[in-house]
Amino acid sequence: MTLDNSYKQQIYKELSRYLREKDFKKFIEHAKDKREKNFYYNPSEIQDRFEILSNLLMDTIRDVSEGYETSALGEFIEILRFFNEQNLLERMLSKEDQILLGQIKKDEIFLANLMDLFGTITNYFILYIVKDIPNHFLDFFITNPNPYFPNSDMLIHYIKNVFFNQYTIYGLSVRYLGTVEKFLTQVQKELTRLNFRDKHKNNEFIELDMKYEFSDFYFSYGDITQRVITKKHLIYPENVFKYINENLDKKKKQNYTFQSLSMVLLGGIGPQGHGFTYSTPRGEIIEICSDIKENEAIIVKYKLFLKEQFINRLDKELIKINSQIRAQTISFLNSLLTPNEIIGYNKMDHILSKVENFLQNYEEVENFDIDKLYHNISDAISIILRPIRMVDQFKARMELVSQDKLKSEDLAKLTSLKNKSHYDVLRERLFFQYIVDFFYEISQKSKFKKEKW
Repeated sequence: MTLDNSYKQQIYKELSRYLREKDFKKFIEHAKDKREKNFYYNPSEIQDRFEILSNLLMDTIRDVSEGYETSALGEFIEILRFFNEQNLLERMLSKEDQILLGQIKKDEIFLANLMDLFGTITNYFILYIVKDIPNHFLDFFITNPNPYFPNSDMLIHYIKNVFFNQYTIYGLSVRYLGTVEKFLTQVQKELTRLNFRDKHKNNEFIELDMKYEFSDFYFSYGDITQRVITKKHLIYPENVFKYINENLDKKKKQNYTFQSLSMVLLGGIGPQGHGFTYSTPRGEIIEICSDIKENEAIIVKYKLFLKEQFINRLDKELIKINSQIRAQTISFLNSLLTPNEIIGYNKMDHILSKVENFLQNYEEVENFDIDKLYHNISDAISIILRPIRMVDQFKARMELVSQDKLKSEDLAKLTSLKNKSHYDVLRERLFFQYIVDFFYEISQKSKFKKEKW
């Protein structure tokens, strides 16, 4: 079946509209529908696709710069991910482009970061990241002056040196603490003082106080002031020595990993002053924790059980309860819960309300104190499902790392708030650091040209 040109143009027009409206679901459905009719779209035929992408990305940056909606940075990445997956960045590359690509590809950390975030990447995609986006940033900040900054130089300085050192995204607070080298120097100095080089002490947790100097930017005046904060870190010496041996060998190349180094017990940026610290491929120490003061927001995952595991544990916990009532309660919960259901802390209230209703309507408990029975069952369920204390879970994970049962770089993936982990925050932050570096370089070249002219 041959499609006439007017029909093809209509298809491309609709695809372009879906992109402009950021309706990516409709775009995919429409493309799939036409594919089933033997029409495969050519990305280069989609009108204004680069202009559309530029507008979509800059809209997210506007949300960040005007409303401080930093979660829009995640949307920025999602938009790029879609255009990359759909091969919408294909274009002709000049000799100058090829030279630039050759230079960029020498940075293995940058390439690893792109592949981690976006999967398979093309030369077109890389070029768009290092060349187009920084130019769009420059155009945006020139045409959209920020009222908090008296001049563009101060704004550019803030973006490059301040913004990503202390911000909040996805309900998680992020703070730059300093360099890995300085952090480890302080730790080693303290461990030496405490004689932790002794083998028998290496598997003990210790608490260390460290001082940090932070910069506070006052938008009203455009001033930056310094202040000192003391943080108490919980450290597992054996893992620190392990990290030093694996990562500070000058002959080795920097690896693309984000490794867990400590837990902040006091002075942290999360609830009750907690936080977690990670190293980055750029040799930084970053602290992350939830900024939402709710119990559910303490970003360590709760214990989870399959239905069968939960029922078996509960049966053992109820051993002192009348055997008939215990059997009936277990039978009731067995029928209430589905075979592959995951039982966790968030389901406890639901289960307890059903148990309470069951006891009140169960004839055989007439001779027993229903309130006491309910209390006993409630206590048993709470023991099984209650969340593990954050400090205890951190210690357990550190011990697993020392036993090589868990990798230090995997801990950031296990610590999360809702659907975003610390690992997501760290890798996205690294991506934007590169974007900002490219933007800064282009802005300085532009400034130099103007001054020379």
